[in-house]
Amino acid sequence: MRIATTPSMAAEVGTAPRRAVFQPAGNAALDRAIVAQAVEWLVRLQSGAASAAERAACEQWRGAHPDHEKAWQRVRGLGADLRDGVHGLAPETARGALRGADAARRRWALKAFVLAASGGVGAWALRDDMAWWRADYRTATGEQRSVLLPDGTRVVLNTRSAIDVDFSAAERGIRLLGGEIMVSSGHDAAARPLVVHAGPGRVVPIGTRFLVRAPDGPATGEVVVLEGLVELSVAGREGTLRLPAGQGARYAADGISAPESSSENAAGWTQGVLVVERMRLDDFLAELGRYRPGVLRCDPAVGAILVSGAFPVARTDAVLDMLEETLPVRRRSLGPYWTTIAAR
Repeated sequence: MRIATTPSMAAEVGTAPRRAVFQPAGNAALDRAIVAQAVEWLVRLQSGAASAAERAACEQWRGAHPDHEKAWQRVRGLGADLRDGVHGLAPETARGALRGADAARRRWALKAFVLAASGGVGAWALRDDMAWWRADYRTATGEQRSVLLPDGTRVVLNTRSAIDVDFSAAERGIRLLGGEIMVSSGHDAAARPLVVHAGPGRVVPIGTRFLVRAPDGPATGEVVVLEGLVELSVAGREGTLRLPAGQGARYAADGISAPESSSENAAGWTQGVLVVERMRLDDFLAELGRYRPGVLRCDPAVGAILVSGAFPVARTDAVLDMLEETLPVRRRSLGPYWTTIAAR
C-alpha cells in the first residue's frame, strides 16, 4: 500500500457520534490549562534562576483570576513544595523535573503534577506511568520502533507506546501497557501460543498480522486484524470472538463490541501517515496529539466537524496549518506546549 505523505483532507460539519473513550474516575475541579500554567510558574520559580521580574509576573498571574490562585495553592501543596516528593512521586523525580537534566523525565513529572493537581486522575495513573518507564520496550512522543523477538515475531510500536515481553514455558507473552502496536506473529518450534495482553483483553493470533490499541488507558482497547485470524477474549468473561482479516472490535472489562469492518488504512501510521475517514475533529485532534509534545485540545464548539484525509504524523504543525486554511477554525497557543483549535 502506498500513501502520499503530502497532507490531504476533506471536511464537513456534522453530528457524528463520539467514539467511546475511557475516562478515569473523578471530576477535575480545575481547568488543566490553568494547572499547567501554575506548574510552569512553580518550576520556573523553584529552578533557582528566576528573576525578580519573573517573580512579579507570577504574582500578577496569580491575581488575574481566582482559579489561578487556587491552582497555585494546590500545586504548592502537593508534597511539601516539591522538596520531599510530590503526591507519590519519588523526591529525586520531583527534583529532577526542576533541574531539567532529563527532558523526557521532566515532561513526565510535569504531566504527573498537572494531573494530580487538577484532580482528574487517580493513583492508578501514576502507577501506570511508573510501569511505563520500567517497560521492556517503549517509544517517546513522535517515535516509532520495530522490535524483533526471539521467535521471529515482529512488534512495531507507535508513538507513546510501551510493552513488556514475557516468554515462558506456557506462552509467548506480550503485554501492551499503553499506546498502539502492530504484531506480525512468528513461528515457535515449541508450539507455544503467542498471546497479547492489553488491559482486560487477551488476543491470540493464528498466523497473522494485527493491531492492538489502548491509547486511552489500560481499561479499554481495540483489535484490528490485517491478515489471518485472531481470537479475542476478556478476562472474567465467557466466550471468545474470532476476528478474520478486515475486521476489528473494541473491548472493555464488561465485554466485547460487535465486529466492525476495517481496512489497511488502520495501519497507515506504520508508513508515517494518519488516514481517517469522516472522523470527528475532536477525536482527530486527540489522535494527532499523540504524535506531538504538549497538549492539543479541541474547543467543543467545533468538535463535530468531520475530517477525512491522509496526514503525515511527523509534520503535525503542517497538519494544523492545513486545518486553519481549510476549516472554520483557528489555532490558539499558550506557550509551545498548549494548543487549542477553536472556532474562527
